[in-house]
Amino acid sequence: MGLDKVIEEILRRGGEKSKEIVRAGEKDKDDQLQAALRQIEEDLKRSTLKTNALITQMEQQELSSAELASKRAILEAEKQVMEDLKGQVLEELSMFPLEKKRKLYAKLLNLAKKELGDCLVYSNKEDSQVLKLPSGLTLGAPIDCRGGLMFESKDKTVRLDYRFESILDDVWNKKMREIYKELFG
Repeated sequence: MGLDKVIEEILRRGGEKSKEIVRAGEKDKDDQLQAALRQIEEDLKRSTLKTNALITQMEQQELSSAELASKRAILEAEKQVMEDLKGQVLEELSMFPLEKKRKLYAKLLNLAKKELGDCLVYSNKEDSQVLKLPSGLTLGAPIDCRGGLMFESKDKTVRLDYRFESILDDVWNKKMREIYKELFG
């Protein structure tokens, strides 16, 4: 029976050792599981922060793009309004009453005569019938314009451009800022 007691003691100690190993293994498993869960939680927090930062960045980019597109559309609309206005002004100039054109053209003819002496006078076909040319001024071939006159010296070295389009371009370029402020200011 002494042997039985030794075997029993060995089995009892083996059972305790086995339980201790299992408990240690369970504890190790629980510790590793807790560490893994903490790591997952930290990774999730980092990922959430990165994702939120990316979303914020993307929202800012979209907002900036939308603002830029909006500004571009506004500028394009303003440009179109300016072009339309310039076209309307040119249309109104070309529709001057006959008597106004005669007076304006008489002043331009005298101005050209003083500046160029004998010269050629160009106008559109309709306006050439309104002109009363002083001596020394010769009517040239009709030109394509909405109104106004162009003068050329006899030797063709000097030109004076008083076409409505040219006058409007000069005034428009000088006064564009004022016109813009008046319309959109």
